[in-house]
Amino acid sequence: MALLNDIEKTIAYAKKYGAVLSREQLWFRLLSDKKYSLGEIKEKFPISNFQFLKNNENDKKIKLAKELVKKHLFKFKDILMVGVTGSVAAENAKASEDIDIFVICKKDTLWLTRLKLRLYIKLNNIPHRRYGKKEKANDFCFNLWMDEDNLLVPKLKQNQKNAVDLIMVKVLLNKNNIHKKFVLENNWVKKYVANGYNQLRITNYELRIKKTKTSIIKIAINYLAFVGQIIYIRLKGPIKFINLRQAFFHK
Repeated sequence: MALLNDIEKTIAYAKKYGAVLSREQLWFRLLSDKKYSLGEIKEKFPISNFQFLKNNENDKKIKLAKELVKKHLFKFKDILMVGVTGSVAAENAKASEDIDIFVICKKDTLWLTRLKLRLYIKLNNIPHRRYGKKEKANDFCFNLWMDEDNLLVPKLKQNQKNAVDLIMVKVLLNKNNIHKKFVLENNWVKKYVANGYNQLRITNYELRIKKTKTSIIKIAINYLAFVGQIIYIRLKGPIKFINLRQAFFHK
């Protein structure tokens, strides 16, 4: 009975966002603090009950994001991880939607890296969403930033929606297994989606890069970049959850 209730709850949650889940997605995203096997899901729901259709639009957006990483973001030595979030990560994107990007940076470089990236994407005419502007199809929206030294999602944001979003992140660049560190530091997620969290916890994939220390001068420049961007953001509109080591530009 408990499993059936969790399945119904998960399907209803997905439906709220216009999504239809495959059995594998249902298992991975199951809203439950208990772990279940895929076999248990299959016992409750035969294949005929699912009408999952492949989202070709989603594939196009993932391809664009991969090209962004390969051609551009890989050049930034202080970017340790790049992931796709939002509707694209949920495999339910519409043609009119943008592509949400999550970035983890080397310690004490977040705001300097963000400044460099903003200049770079403008100079290279990379389509991106401007702060406070409406989304456009296939624009890149860099709306979540973290410093490798502060990967815990803030307490006030530890909820069901963010737990589901966290396990669905599509990782495109993962240096020194930083994504695994991110997952382990956010073990609160298992209270909401135990299956998905456990699957990520046991998964390893990475690009090993030699670690280097950030110079004092670079740390100082990063702080100045932080102050300057905070002032600019305040002029643009209300500030979301932003500090020296994290920036959440989404709701």
